[in-house]
Amino acid sequence: MRQSFALYSILFLLAVGSLSAQNLAGYWEGKIAISKKDSLTVGLQLEYQADTLYAELDSPDQFFSGQPVSSLRFADSTLSFRVPDFNLSYEGRISSDGQRFTGVCTQYGKKFDCILSQGATRKLFLRPQTPKPPYPYRTEEVNFRDRSGKRPLINGTLTLPDSTPKGLIIFISGSGWQDRDEAIFSHRPFAVIADTLTKAGFATYRYDDFPVAIFRKSTTYDFADGVRLILDSLLQRKDLQGVKIGLLGHSEGSLVASMVAADDHRVDFTIHLGGIAQPIDEILLYQSEAIARASGELTEKEIANGNAINKHIYSIVKMCKNKDECAEKISKVWDELAAKLTDEEKVKYNMTPENKFTAIQTFSSPWYYELFRIDPKKYLKKIKTPVFAISGRKDLQIDANSTEKIMDKYLTGKTLYYFYKMPGLNHLLQPCTTGSPDEYGQIETTIASEALESIVRITELFARCGHPVLKVVKENKE
Repeated sequence: MRQSFALYSILFLLAVGSLSAQNLAGYWEGKIAISKKDSLTVGLQLEYQADTLYAELDSPDQFFSGQPVSSLRFADSTLSFRVPDFNLSYEGRISSDGQRFTGVCTQYGKKFDCILSQGATRKLFLRPQTPKPPYPYRTEEVNFRDRSGKRPLINGTLTLPDSTPKGLIIFISGSGWQDRDEAIFSHRPFAVIADTLTKAGFATYRYDDFPVAIFRKSTTYDFADGVRLILDSLLQRKDLQGVKIGLLGHSEGSLVASMVAADDHRVDFTIHLGGIAQPIDEILLYQSEAIARASGELTEKEIANGNAINKHIYSIVKMCKNKDECAEKISKVWDELAAKLTDEEKVKYNMTPENKFTAIQTFSSPWYYELFRIDPKKYLKKIKTPVFAISGRKDLQIDANSTEKIMDKYLTGKTLYYFYKMPGLNHLLQPCTTGSPDEYGQIETTIASEALESIVRITELFARCGHPVLKVVKENKE
């Protein structure tokens, strides 16, 4: 589960294509004013290969570089592109000296001035674990339509070892729209894990979340049904007949894995990375407190005051009977709480009018509204197949101790159950200093080697199991 930050709120996937003869090759960089106080640096690397111009997007403030772009157009001195899946577009006119584009970026109806200029030094972020072709295994683009057969719904990559697969692992990403690699800050953790598992003899399937227009109307229940659709489709393949099926979920994806495994006999085991076992309001309260404390910017009293405000708002969300009532009540209670704060406190506790608009949009969305009504324990208590949970002791987004306690209660004595709580790792299972999300992009390692080794070792064990064995294994416990 990733916390939303102002500077991380704009998702860019730009476009690529054949442009006119004007030489645009080079690095273009600029800033987008997200608010009166915050801005986001973006860069566009353009280079020619034969007669075609290719582009990559960078966001130094978000610690990523090299995002491929597509559908780029340059005509009549104007650079333009749009990304339908992200409802994003840009149009900028080049200056007479050819040194900058002056334009506007539009996303979800919001417009941001953006000037891209040449001359800055491009900053690249090393991600040495990201696999690069040629791969020592087969890859195949495998896409599915929805159950009506009318709309494209799931696009993903199937990896297959040269020999008969030991099993098939389906990857399920965390909260917010994610691509098939669960890319964040130029890290591609799902690509790294899939590469590791396929080299160990497993088939894997990782996929993009639903197209954004569909995703924005979907709930966690829809994501679970998407996994069932994948099972329906992949298990018809001749090269996957008779293999053990595992679901690997990160963060909210672990909840989706539990929901499917609880009542689908085709699932032989589940793997939970930074998994969810608590209700979402408890997770969010833990996040805000843990991250605030790690930042050192607030006193203990201020942290307690902020959590009291959040707890009150979350209680309102949980009691509402529908999304419209939720939006109305949040607006009312927000105004009541904000009226008691100074302007400085409103900024400190994220209670500004801009924060209010975002909160209402978020909490009254179909996904968030339903997520507040899901108790993961309901599904954990139904699981009878092997479970492997791995969490970082420095995870500041999901409380590893609480997850362990709940899983112990509902899985012990029922199945083959492993819980590894690994020292020095964060929510992404990276080796870290504090565990704060601010560190994610600064760390070169995508996922700790000891975590990868454990995932392979336990997955191989689960794939060999004929029936659940009543056993509990704990590792790296204090």
